[in-house]
Amino acid sequence: MTPQNSAKFMRIVSYLLIALSLTWGLAPFESINLPALVLLDVLDWPFGDAPSVLDKATMWLSAVGAGLLLGLSIFFLGIVAPAIERGDKQIIKVATWAISMWFVVDSAGSIAAGVTSNAVFNTFYLMAILYPMLAVKYGQQATIKITKGLET
Repeated sequence: MTPQNSAKFMRIVSYLLIALSLTWGLAPFESINLPALVLLDVLDWPFGDAPSVLDKATMWLSAVGAGLLLGLSIFFLGIVAPAIERGDKQIIKVATWAISMWFVVDSAGSIAAGVTSNAVFNTFYLMAILYPMLAVKYGQQATIKITKGLET
């Protein structure tokens, strides 16, 4: 994938994660938290068994988690996507490590807490975020040689 297409893909993923974090961030606000309740229910199978009222710990941890996800999404949007376009491999490497460590900690904790479905969703998020960083090709790698086979 070209650097421009990889960066565009990263921006799309970032905007989707920003929307997800803003939805999740509604959890502590009881009068408007229905979207967050639905999201939490979807992420913790089976669907339809979530409480209609969240306890204090869930609201607090949702606010913290949503804030961290929002910050991470803005990082990928404003720093990583431009780094992909520029070919800044150091930023791409560190971003790859960061998202990989998030995946390990979040997924292991989710499984330990009995919410394996969140680890499954995390796998999709991880692939969506890693793909534009790992699929990008720079220079000769990104172009097809049309002269191949024409040399004499």
